[in-house]
Amino acid sequence: MFSWSKQSTTPATSSMSSSAGSLISRSVHLSSYLNHPVLKPSTRKVSTDDDTIYDTVFQTTDGYALIVRVYLPIDSTKAPQMSLHGVIASHSWLDIRMKVIGYKPISSDKSWHSSKLKLGDAVYAVIHHLQLHPPSVSQIIDENLARLQRTLTGTQQTTKSSPHTAPATAATTSHNNAHTQRIDKKESACKVDEDELNSLIPRVPSSFPQIDDMSLSELNDLVNNKAALDTFIDSISEVNTLRELKESIETSNVDTAKSNLALEDKLESISSEVDTLKHDLKSNIERYRELEARRIAMTRPPDVQDVRRQLTSAKKAAYIESEEFADDWVESGGNDVSGFVKQFMDVRVLYHTRAAKAERLGMSM
Repeated sequence: MFSWSKQSTTPATSSMSSSAGSLISRSVHLSSYLNHPVLKPSTRKVSTDDDTIYDTVFQTTDGYALIVRVYLPIDSTKAPQMSLHGVIASHSWLDIRMKVIGYKPISSDKSWHSSKLKLGDAVYAVIHHLQLHPPSVSQIIDENLARLQRTLTGTQQTTKSSPHTAPATAATTSHNNAHTQRIDKKESACKVDEDELNSLIPRVPSSFPQIDDMSLSELNDLVNNKAALDTFIDSISEVNTLRELKESIETSNVDTAKSNLALEDKLESISSEVDTLKHDLKSNIERYRELEARRIAMTRPPDVQDVRRQLTSAKKAAYIESEEFADDWVESGGNDVSGFVKQFMDVRVLYHTRAAKAERLGMSM
């Protein structure tokens, strides 16, 4: 962790790529960050499956230890993202999710490429600004950061934990790392519950020492002079904090709305495709059921009674056929005896075969 007192007051944003118009590779960005002479000792990799997420610890002028979490997308055309990790704070550069939105070079992919900045310089510029203009920290929700803060201050001040925050065990750390690897999605699924939102809103002061120390004429001036009253209200830190919170919420809502609108065409296309697939699925299911019913009917064992009736009917048909054949032969004069005997015996054998099968089926019932 590096302290603000060790840094040069020269902004790092002057360090730019000399190649105008060329796209700085991801490896160069990463190297400029990990090998930055100031940031390197305080930077560590957080993501376990890739090299996209890093934390850099620093100390502000008011003594707070803070962590800037940096996300560098695999896609080199995308701008990096930065946020304050482990705290709830208010600052003109932060939205309600602690994402850095006030540093213009990383506000969009286009701004990032046109800035010609390397990642190390951008991270340093953000940290340098937060060091000299510290955010108003209302709550530390990361146990490790709270422990570090207690070490720095030399006191055993306790940090109020939010109801949904647990100590940073190995299991929760692994879960958090897996979650942070999904922050490259345009629409963050971050949800701020009521307790967390209330912790961001400053409490109404129980007293105003500035008013207690005023003379009667000064109080009359506040009551009768609206401009003086507005100036006094603007000087209250809680009012400024609330105004910053309001602006960050508005900015966050606008960004979310723009992201949603940008996905409108894609959503309609996917919805249409889903409807088509649903229709095809319904037709295929109906066709499947029809074929399945036919398969069951074709492969189902026949009913014994039905087979016996069919054999009996076929036996009678063979008998009648043989008798009619014999009558026809006699009436015609009966010249070819051998031919008659052969054809007559074939039909009679078929008759007796069917009779025997019908009898055996009857015995098995």
